[in-house]
Amino acid sequence: MSLHPPRRSPQDETRLIVLYTMAKLPPCNATQLQQFLFEYNEMNYFDMMFALNDLCANGQAIREKAGEDHHYTVTPAGEEALSLFGNRLPQSLRQFVEENSASFREKMLLDEHYPRQIRKTAEGDYVVSLGIQEKDQPVMQITISVPTARMAQDMVDFWPRHAGKFYGSAIFTLAQEEDQ
Repeated sequence: MSLHPPRRSPQDETRLIVLYTMAKLPPCNATQLQQFLFEYNEMNYFDMMFALNDLCANGQAIREKAGEDHHYTVTPAGEEALSLFGNRLPQSLRQFVEENSASFREKMLLDEHYPRQIRKTAEGDYVVSLGIQEKDQPVMQITISVPTARMAQDMVDFWPRHAGKFYGSAIFTLAQEEDQ
């Protein structure tokens, strides 16, 4: 009789993928983590959430309140698990995470500092919400109704580049005392 090492379960690999990805990204919420993993086409939402819950239950990750959301981070126990087993992940996955984590980190910061959202109304118009946020505190929030999806998307796309100018102009304009 020969001894065979136990095979890894798919859940073990899923947990390891989530842990490895979390270690390469700044603290993020479940939606941000799913967006990143979705680009690699690695797992579905439910598998990721089961893995996150298991990692937290085992002390390899923690879930902390961050504003109105929760962020997940790797603990020292999770870092130890990665040092022992991280090299068992496919090279292509590790390469994808390494190559894309910096740009995703920048996108996360933009989304955090310049929240923006589009909502379609029952009348067919689009409501664009734009904001500037610092340390979980809103600095400015505006809501604008526009007639087309294209116009709404352009506003959302351009907001991070132009928010500072818009804020400065609004402060200057609103702080001016009218000439009598």
